Amino acid sequence: MISVVIPVYKDWDRLSQCLKALDNQTDLESKFEVLVVNNYPSDSFPEFPKYNFDLILLSESKPGSYAARNRALKSAKGNWLLFTDSDCIPFSDWLAVADNLSKSQNAELFAGRINVISTQENRFAKFDQAFAFPNEKYVKEENFGVTANLLVKKEVFEKVGQFNAQLMTGGDSEFCNRAHIHDFRIKYCEDLAVSHPARESWQQLKTKAKRFGGRLPKGNSRFIVFLKLIGKFRVRQDDIQKISDLKNDSSIQRLEFFWIKQQLRWVEALESMKVFFGKTAGRE
Repeated sequence: MISVVIPVYKDWDRLSQCLKALDNQTDLESKFEVLVVNNYPSDSFPEFPKYNFDLILLSESKPGSYAARNRALKSAKGNWLLFTDSDCIPFSDWLAVADNLSKSQNAELFAGRINVISTQENRFAKFDQAFAFPNEKYVKEENFGVTANLLVKKEVFEKVGQFNAQLMTGGDSEFCNRAHIHDFRIKYCEDLAVSHPARESWQQLKTKAKRFGGRLPKGNSRFIVFLKLIGKFRVRQDDIQKISDLKNDSSIQRLEFFWIKQQLRWVEALESMKVFFGKTAGRE
């Protein structure tokens, strides 16, 4: 059995679309269950229709999607855990591909493709489509995949522990890197695919940058951490290179992308400074 894990935070409408996509999976021979974890317990569960799978409804009062995912791990019956988010729409063969991967013995973790979609043509949506969720790059260069589309053998959690529930962001990379240190293998699979809505406004992109800013860099002293935080305000050469490498965008579009990217770097750096001096890292 595969256990699908979906944390939800005040996002019932999009969750219903995700569950509908799971109810319409094709070419699937194995049984699966879906565990939905409400991370805002004061907001009660809506009425759900009858699905062709077992739907388990759970609640987790500790803020954060990683705390919610850990709650699901305690109840999951599957030998493999398949993670996605309430705003994702799995492709129709998502579970069939995951089922085949679970039987392949090629790896213990698989990160899939995240197809960023948008009905808007503005620069913010195009920016997010160009740069959000490069899962293949994450796997090849940093040995992790994001939990919007991640398949993990249960044995990995039994050996290395759960997600770090203290983190509001970056818990997927932290967990996968721990698994990699323990010699578990992670691979990228293009066919394991979900769709994710693009962030279509400056405010949506800014919210994500502030969430990333809540995670401070590591250092042996507060002075070292502070120096690293100062460095976050700089213009990064790799940002320039990535934007320069874009093939299908005009020079004006690339300049717009660079300006958006740099502003987001500053938003993240400023938020990190606030957290460094005592602010509580937030999720929104």
